[in-house]
Amino acid sequence: MNELNVLNSVISGNVNPFGVVIPRTRSTAGALDRVEVLHRQARDLHADSSELRREGLVNGLEERTESVGTKPMEDLLEIVYEAGFAWRDVARLANVSVPAVQKWRRGERSTGPNRYRVAKLVAFLDVLSEHFVMDSASWLEMPVKEGVQLSRLDLLVKNRFDLVLELISDDGDPLSADEVLEEFEPNWRSVLVDSTFEAFLASDGVVSIRPKA
Repeated sequence: MNELNVLNSVISGNVNPFGVVIPRTRSTAGALDRVEVLHRQARDLHADSSELRREGLVNGLEERTESVGTKPMEDLLEIVYEAGFAWRDVARLANVSVPAVQKWRRGERSTGPNRYRVAKLVAFLDVLSEHFVMDSASWLEMPVKEGVQLSRLDLLVKNRFDLVLELISDDGDPLSADEVLEEFEPNWRSVLVDSTFEAFLASDGVVSIRPKA
């Protein structure tokens, strides 16, 4: 049955993909009422499935974090270093100073919450590799959307791993960059976009910014 026939069947009452009994009627108003009911059900179903999907992504990351969290802190930091992360970014993610991270590298003890945050980053790197993101540090430094002053790394620093997971999920229905920005900051168009500057290619071949003319 082609899409047109399916739609006609839905409107006429012959097919109801949601299993809800709706009285048959021949009036246009009745047909529109049925379509409206189906539309609301589809919208609610999409919202529920999106929530379950997000929960699954987050739970999967938590399980990975518990697994890699058994490694010594020095090993966790070595993995992060090999992935190309600057120590200042590791410090931002762990919410500590760079000297504190350097102490951990030398074998000094870290707190449980600090260890968890580093382990979570390592677990997240595993997820990225499964999605064929090889240069993870560089990928995380990219802005969520061109012209927006918010990177994927900034989202991780704010502990919004869930939003970055949504950006990389390839199950056929990932959130768009605009949807991620909307959830993170509803006023992102005025708060996160600097409309007074523009990007340009300088004479040395480096992309720079300058005030708009």
